[in-house]
Amino acid sequence: MNDLSKISNDLKIGTKVFLDGECGVITDLKITDLSTIIRWDTPKENDFEDWCSMWGTFFKMGGRIIENNHQFKYINDDGSLKDKI
Repeated sequence: MNDLSKISNDLKIGTKVFLDGECGVITDLKITDLSTIIRWDTPKENDFEDWCSMWGTFFKMGGRIIENNHQFKYINDDGSLKDKI
């Protein structure tokens, strides 16, 4: 198993991630509470998911950190929905 302490150094608010064909961004991170909220790039108003202390599982499932220059379709880099045109 990978050293999750090294990976956790890369996890911060604004980190872009990928899992199961979906991209998202970390919008809230509380290391002391082991809570990490991901906002997925969907048109849903509240498509947030808490990966509370489950980063090992996230990476075992094929999840990964993606390039910071990835452009989302429905959300901004801070996780807010893009303005509807």
